[in-house]
Amino acid sequence: MRVGGAALLLATFFLAANGAHALEPTLSAMVDDLQRLQVKVASGDRAAYAAEASQLRAIGNAIGAAKPEHWKDKDESIAAIVYLLSGGQPRDIAKVLQGGAMPKPEETLMRGALLYVLGREREAGALIGAIDPRTLDLRIAGQFAYVQGVIEISRNAGKALALLDLARLLAPGGLVEEASLRREILLAGEQKDTDRVAMLARQYLTRFGASIYASNFMQGFALTIVRLNLIETQASFEKFQRSAHSMNAENRRGFMLAIARGELENGKFDVAASAALDALRETPSDSADEARGQLYQATARILDDKYDDGLAQLEKVASAKLGAGDRALLAAVRDLASHLHEAAQPRVDERERISIGAAPSSAPADAATNTIKLAEAAIERTVKLAKSGAPP
Repeated sequence: MRVGGAALLLATFFLAANGAHALEPTLSAMVDDLQRLQVKVASGDRAAYAAEASQLRAIGNAIGAAKPEHWKDKDESIAAIVYLLSGGQPRDIAKVLQGGAMPKPEETLMRGALLYVLGREREAGALIGAIDPRTLDLRIAGQFAYVQGVIEISRNAGKALALLDLARLLAPGGLVEEASLRREILLAGEQKDTDRVAMLARQYLTRFGASIYASNFMQGFALTIVRLNLIETQASFEKFQRSAHSMNAENRRGFMLAIARGELENGKFDVAASAALDALRETPSDSADEARGQLYQATARILDDKYDDGLAQLEKVASAKLGAGDRALLAAVRDLASHLHEAAQPRVDERERISIGAAPSSAPADAATNTIKLAEAAIERTVKLAKSGAPP
């Protein structure tokens, strides 16, 4: 009985040990878990964002502990490539390549991916640029289409757009599609394709409006719209306005406020006023955003054809709630408004001459010319201050 009991205990031990070993996840399983987390990140799950970093560290540790012969397994090699292109550490992959045990096709892909991650895009393009992503394992096809698209941006914009489109088709729903859309929007903007930009922006906001990266991207996108002069008329502004309505209230406010300030600097006061009004519709009372919206709308009105309305609104702006750059803008606009007001008033002797029917002199014409010159100089000064954020 004692021998039998000992044998049973020993058998149980080995069974448990083998079971524990069997439960250890493979690298490919760990990478599958990583990609599931990244789908959640793309949908705005902040807990998944924190878990993603932990998962990347765990995968990096597993790669560091693997023996060179481990990489003869194609699935594991592909998983390592996915890890690298998903935010993994390049040094982990460099060690894998030093082992020299990987099959040649996967080694080429891994070297190309490593060169790209290291910022050596020209060398990466020479190594993997001619590969058709559609022929690759589906686990990496979308990522390689994205990489090739980014590499082509500076060389062939049309090809880059096509590759980014392909990346979205091959890897829908996760960070590859989300990043591809962001790249496409900016690239289409550089091409001045306003309709495509607006369409892609609506698609991005519909699918990834809650993404961890959406808020920062849309702020930068607004500045890009201004920088590239994509809003030339009120009608073109309305295209982006419709896209912005897919955002949540906070992101939409930030987007519209950025457009309003930027178009003030561009001298498009009607667009700036419309963007500020849109932002103010859902802005909390007595907030910093409300102060900004009021400032931008008042400035646009003063510089357009609604001087009195703008001046009245300017007095309501809570300067204490503004940042340094906007406080400088407020001071400059108040200074401008006072000069415009003074220049618009006829001199006393002119009023008297007009009232008694005296013969007109050249003074009214001179006064009008001086007013225009003063206004132009003041506007130019205001715009410079708005751009620099310096005090007047």
